[in-house]
Amino acid sequence: MPKRPCPFEESCGPQAKVQVCQEGARWWSKRREVYDRTLNLLFSGAKNVTSANLPETMDATTTTTTTPTSPTSPTSHLQQLLLTPHGTLAKPPLDSQAPQHSRGAEVSQSANLSACVGCRRVSSELWGSCRYCECKLCETCQRACHFCGGSFCPKCSLAVYLQEERVVCLSCC
Repeated sequence: MPKRPCPFEESCGPQAKVQVCQEGARWWSKRREVYDRTLNLLFSGAKNVTSANLPETMDATTTTTTTPTSPTSPTSHLQQLLLTPHGTLAKPPLDSQAPQHSRGAEVSQSANLSACVGCRRVSSELWGSCRYCECKLCETCQRACHFCGGSFCPKCSLAVYLQEERVVCLSCC
């Protein structure tokens, strides 16, 4: 037999304790204040970056300000940024003794130094390139395909462990 329902259910209120304090009553306004303060910090940081705060140069002792050249000039003011040891972006240092180089000289200088895709070591002498993606590789990162015999980078080859370890390129899979 089921239990009898309580005849006084409608007149009895909930018996849970509710504590209302100053912080609990103002939670929405506090949350709004935090949101507004965070938004102001973000906007002020963006203004600081865009308004004449140029990235620091590689030499931390001297700060130089450069004026960007016009976009119609033969040499562009766009440069490759470098990562400093402190984790910030910096423009490459300008050689005051060397004359201004043309765009072709900069490309040939950057072509001499390249990084291996596998181990990320920077070297002027890399042994070969991947036959699939044509990226530069050092001797330790080259993998020879078991079937076609071509040299491939670790991203374009798979190590297959059946009876023995074999390297298979993506073309031969």
